[in-house]
Amino acid sequence: MKPGPDWLPAEMPPGYRNRLEEIQRLTRDLDEMGRFGRLLYAVGPELADAVRETFEAFGFVASISAADAPVVAKLDGGRRLLVHVSDSESPIQRRGADLAAVFRMLHETAEGSDRVVLVANTDPGVKPSDRQDGMEAEAAAFLKRLGANFVASRTLFSLWSMSLNDRNRARTFVENLHAQDGGVFGL
Repeated sequence: MKPGPDWLPAEMPPGYRNRLEEIQRLTRDLDEMGRFGRLLYAVGPELADAVRETFEAFGFVASISAADAPVVAKLDGGRRLLVHVSDSESPIQRRGADLAAVFRMLHETAEGSDRVVLVANTDPGVKPSDRQDGMEAEAAAFLKRLGANFVASRTLFSLWSMSLNDRNRARTFVENLHAQDGGVFGL
């Protein structure tokens, strides 16, 4: 919000400047929080950016990488989460492109201390509490056998919300995500 030229606040009474600075601070706070709202409605590259920013908000080094592992989050001890972010708004299917990408990451990219994770945002037009499961049962069983994990993007949103009050607790859940040896991850 910029009501007038740059010099205007200096000419106005102190109450004006205080209110303007407070509005600007609140606007920055809303913009910052709104970025994480993408975890509830975005898919594909926009969701990948939100996932990366979420891991960074927890204090991990995260980056967007090659197509083999769109998001890489580095944990302590050289461990990594290699995160494939789905482009689909539909539940993950066993014979779908997302599980093929996860398999390829496991086979071609992952190292011994890595955990491959699939993140999806199914039915982004529906209120999160009313959404169906993010994976079909057969796909979840296959993912578990592969030793890879699935995280619904709304679960990451819940972790981010938790981190606002207890960042260490959120980090512990990320550590648990890495430790889980395949399957659907929940809080």
